Amino acid sequence: MVIFDYVNKFVLHDIDIHIPRGVTVGIIGASGAGKTTFLKLVSGLLKPELGRVHTLRQNPVDNKSKIAKRISVLFSDIPVYEDNLTIMDHLDEIRIMYGMNKVEFETCLMKISHELNFSELLHSKPKSLSLGQKRRAELGLTLLRDADLYIFDEPCIGLDQNGKAAFYKLIDDKKKKGKTILVSSHDMEDISRIADRVLLLDKGALAFYGSKEELYKSMAPMEESYIEFEGTIPDISDLEIERYILENDKLTIQYNSNHVSSKEVLERICLHSRVKSVIVRRAKLGDTIKQLNGEVKKSELY
Repeated sequence: MVIFDYVNKFVLHDIDIHIPRGVTVGIIGASGAGKTTFLKLVSGLLKPELGRVHTLRQNPVDNKSKIAKRISVLFSDIPVYEDNLTIMDHLDEIRIMYGMNKVEFETCLMKISHELNFSELLHSKPKSLSLGQKRRAELGLTLLRDADLYIFDEPCIGLDQNGKAAFYKLIDDKKKKGKTILVSSHDMEDISRIADRVLLLDKGALAFYGSKEELYKSMAPMEESYIEFEGTIPDISDLEIERYILENDKLTIQYNSNHVSSKEVLERICLHSRVKSVIVRRAKLGDTIKQLNGEVKKSELY
């Protein structure tokens, strides 16, 4: 169990989890929930007030130099590049610092800079770059190293859809190599696309930790079916339907998928009617998280 506080204001408390090697975990929660603090504890930048943190089977605070050689991190509030150096100058310093093979480094840099579209920026200084350009170069630096653990805090800030797609692809490459990846994000597209498991923090406490499927089942079970039909609608009052709207030959049904499935609904309707079209929609996980935080109403989830 881990506890961390800033001047008696508890930021994290009662956190007790294990993240297996080779798993990608998406860390979500409202602003101030403790996402960045959690990642800094894992990386050894912060020390817990109570409890223990083991990163790669070592205490990250007591073994900073050993851990630093095995992890690669990107935090949204910690500058990566110095303004007086070009991107390439800084990358060369990192290569030398970590003893990276020059040929392998240059080959990897060519691939990553092409994927993230910052090849033409290598001889530019960070202060001359836009937010999106700087973020692509920062991601490139983080992904260049062959680490055992990658930590990303809000990695897609400033990226357009092409930039996001490139980042997702590079993360997929790392996952195929069995790397462990931790990603915090307010963007549920990031989490849905790359995470194997989700860690949900709520006011510093662990609200959920498990697979995306388990999270959907636990917190986003609502589905809505739009059915266009010909014929008569049978009695479905015995099914656990939360909302039922019939307009001419169009039926809208909202239900908890843990209690009744879209298949059950359709099978019942098909007994007496010919179904012309069906659309099944699930509440977006991001909106469901916002609902838990009181940011949206249940009626706005679809």
